[in-house]
Amino acid sequence: MAWRETLETHLDKYARLFRVRTMVIYIFPLTLGFAGAAQTGGDAPGWKVVLAYLAFLCGSFFSSSLNFYADVESDRLHNDMYKGDLHMSDQPFVTGEMGRLETALLFLLTALGCVVFSLLVGWPFAVFMVGSVVLLGVLYSHPWFRFKNKPVLDIVTNATGACTLLIAGWKVLQPDTWPPVWPLVYGFLFASTLYMPSVANDVPFDAAAGFRTSGVVFGAERLLKAMIPMCVVLVPVAVVNYVIPQSWIFKLFIALALPGALVFTAGMHILYRPPFIRFNASLLVYPLAALLLFYFVYGMNTVLTR
Repeated sequence: MAWRETLETHLDKYARLFRVRTMVIYIFPLTLGFAGAAQTGGDAPGWKVVLAYLAFLCGSFFSSSLNFYADVESDRLHNDMYKGDLHMSDQPFVTGEMGRLETALLFLLTALGCVVFSLLVGWPFAVFMVGSVVLLGVLYSHPWFRFKNKPVLDIVTNATGACTLLIAGWKVLQPDTWPPVWPLVYGFLFASTLYMPSVANDVPFDAAAGFRTSGVVFGAERLLKAMIPMCVVLVPVAVVNYVIPQSWIFKLFIALALPGALVFTAGMHILYRPPFIRFNASLLVYPLAALLLFYFVYGMNTVLTR
């Protein structure tokens, strides 16, 4: 039937805009903060938790779509290069499947959904949830700011956005307190390290499109080498996180993340075959998704049985 084919076409188009694997990476710090707040006595009605995740999904869809919208020139050059979620040259803004009105409605509805759902949870959560979208969506991708196109700032913006999401997750259950600072310091360094290979892999396309990312300015090989001192710094920060008294939720994450970062860094150097890193993103996303599921189930069970 014609309506069914039309529906399937639209669902496929929006599925390509909503990058699930990328979403898993960014929903993790939100869930980490949520679980940490639950373990340390935070509480809230279950419906607020649901609204918080709906706010994230709307914000993630907005940010992902805006990134695609701003990256048409670069993504068009990807040809059949597969980047974790899809062939970048198949994204709907490159293929011309998104009309102007549809694009405007998409941005309006996802942004409005994020703001409304966030405010229903509470303004302390809303400040950081909407703030993360401003960082990872507007400032990172929008042509007026385009932090993605500025060396160092592209990495800093992503890492800061991840930390902002962790605080947002904490604020769902503990709106009047703050998460401990040292997990945020570790999270910032960890997120920065893991983001570098993605920037390095885009160098040929970003350079051809005239962008000035960290990878283009410093070179892919130097950016990968910068992961090594970042890992060195992660070690003493991890030790501090274990020495200070804090939730086992954060300590478990760091216990798994530190060796993960070391192995990931070594792997990126081994798999680097200029100009690309021959790496299957599932090897990173699936373990992260498993830990994400554990934290979410623990947090929800704690909230619902308290």
